Amino acid sequence: MLQTVLAARFVKAMGNGRTRPVLLECEDAHGNIVEMVTKCSSGTMEGVRNLAIEAVAALLGRDIGLPVPSPYVVQLEQDFINSVADAEIRRMLSTSCRFAFGSECLPGGFAVWPRGGTVEAAHCQLAAEIFVFDGIIVNSDRRPENPNCLTQGNAFAIFDHELTMRPDQVLFWKAPWLSGGFDQMHGPNLHIFSRPYLEQSPQDLNRFIAAWNDLSRERLASYVEALPGEWRPDDQFLDGVVDHLDAARTNIAAVVQTALGVLQ
Repeated sequence: MLQTVLAARFVKAMGNGRTRPVLLECEDAHGNIVEMVTKCSSGTMEGVRNLAIEAVAALLGRDIGLPVPSPYVVQLEQDFINSVADAEIRRMLSTSCRFAFGSECLPGGFAVWPRGGTVEAAHCQLAAEIFVFDGIIVNSDRRPENPNCLTQGNAFAIFDHELTMRPDQVLFWKAPWLSGGFDQMHGPNLHIFSRPYLEQSPQDLNRFIAAWNDLSRERLASYVEALPGEWRPDDQFLDGVVDHLDAARTNIAAVVQTALGVLQ
């Protein structure tokens, strides 16, 4: 479910984001080399907890058919860390958990979703599913100024979910299956796929509902069980994440109905 790869070569830093991601060449169990956009615990706000959240969100997103790049655990051995010439990057790696979060690098041609971009009618269904997914995982970080979304023609890719799953940190948060549950996401400044940006309102999200109905609490719990033990110093928090997602699963029809109410 969550494959571990071995960091082999530092390629470059990936911009100046708060998590200071780096691009690494990694070796999988079969000797294949794969490029990973990698986040280390010392680059996050809450250390390994954020890596765990990122992985759980990615596994969930892929299970329900959303365009999330394949997630991995990236093992950082000391010999690799010592080989990194950039002193700042080497320090970040040295002060991090030896297991980092990796997101498989996308092929060339993807570009950042444009600020104020309109979603063509053919893609509004998928955009609406991403909007609802963000409401469920409590993601307030897919805004026009920071879309955390790439696009290539007919394809999307969504990422950066390490600050999700924390309803306790959202003022006046309401569960997404309740009336008003999407109010804090709906508006041109709040989400890149809110109604002003959709060329066409989605009529239903039956595929999305069916994908959630195919899940079970056991499947949701397996995301946590797949994490490295080093990412699980606080199982009580992760149990709460599973409880939250399971409540959304149980109420998925109401979640979608509430979301469609603000996307019309």
